[in-house]
Amino acid sequence: MKYFTIKDFSKSTGLPPSKLRFYDKKELLQPSTRLNNGYRVYTVDQIHLAKMIDSLRQADIAIEEIKRYIEGNEQEKVEILVSWKKELDKKMEVLLAAKKYVGGIQVESSHSLLLSKWEKEKYFVWQRFEAEKRPHPFQKFFQQAVERLESQGIYCSEQVYVKTEKITNNKIIGEIGFEIDPSIHIVENTNIRFERISPTLFAVLRDCRADDEYLCFSYIQMVIRYGFQPVGNKLERYSNIYADRFDYLLPLVK
Repeated sequence: MKYFTIKDFSKSTGLPPSKLRFYDKKELLQPSTRLNNGYRVYTVDQIHLAKMIDSLRQADIAIEEIKRYIEGNEQEKVEILVSWKKELDKKMEVLLAAKKYVGGIQVESSHSLLLSKWEKEKYFVWQRFEAEKRPHPFQKFFQQAVERLESQGIYCSEQVYVKTEKITNNKIIGEIGFEIDPSIHIVENTNIRFERISPTLFAVLRDCRADDEYLCFSYIQMVIRYGFQPVGNKLERYSNIYADRFDYLLPLVK
């Protein structure tokens, strides 16, 4: 069998010796053997593996993920490739959203959307309420929603979220939500439900007045300007149950 020194293997793969030593240190691509003098030597069969490892690194795949792929069986490799593709698809969606965001910024305007990402999965408990159609329709239910949860031994975040579901001539139906610890057990019913929200990229309009009757129109116009397409219901986020201002959160990428 033909062996390559690290210098010759570097020429055959196009990878510098420093990178080969790094891959060796990370146990991604270890020499086939070492000579008595301690020199690393590689085989012809390792040329393709070396190029593939480096290609995956160029595709921004983490070292531990590459190692998991190399050590996996055929079925595991198929599953890993599928998961990588999903992650790359999501990264492309995030980049597209970022491109739209940059393209929608107006230098002369002090009001613009912002981007915000929930890096980790979040857990929410939601309660449904029906309110009169008026500015800040659900605020009078905030305290009631907290007390209802506390009566069940459920303690939640100080921030309050509102999700509007349906608007009729004189009524608004929506949900009031709070972030909770995932270990808390929720007894769901017609008015209370649990939701797990995956890491999400949002477009955010900050510090909105709850009594601003033109807010919805302004918000829609701004979203159109940026060319965003929501992937779910927009959320209103209040800092606490007494707040009269909120942040509008529009989900862009989940």
